[in-house]
Amino acid sequence: MTWRRVMVALLVIAGAIWGYGVLGGGTPGPVELAGTGARYAIGVALDRARPGPVEIKITATTAKEPVTTAKEPVTPAAVAEVSVFAVMPHMGHITTEIPARRERPGRFVARGELFTMAGVWEIAVRVDGPSGTEVIRVNTLVGE
Repeated sequence: MTWRRVMVALLVIAGAIWGYGVLGGGTPGPVELAGTGARYAIGVALDRARPGPVEIKITATTAKEPVTTAKEPVTPAAVAEVSVFAVMPHMGHITTEIPARRERPGRFVARGELFTMAGVWEIAVRVDGPSGTEVIRVNTLVGE
């Protein structure tokens, strides 16, 4: 084989790996994400990162106590309402906002269709509490 053929073969293999990762290689199981805003910090746990109905568990704390996962907050924020929606900026998609039900202080659960297709999605969590309203965004890869 010539050097050129080797390079072409390597590029084809790299392209196949990239395509699998972007189009169909999202995490098949649970996904945990964390984000921090000016007022609040959130943890987001998805039961699966796939199109269709999903369960979204959200924890909310004050921004002074950032969370790293969606497990129990040490000091839950006094949050009145939480809702979640998703945006796929490069395709112009946005999903309907899903209100989350409060399980206990600092802990919320939402169920609904968050993703309509595979790809990179931005999950936006709207937190409304005594410190004001804030939208905190985290990114995830959604598989098929």
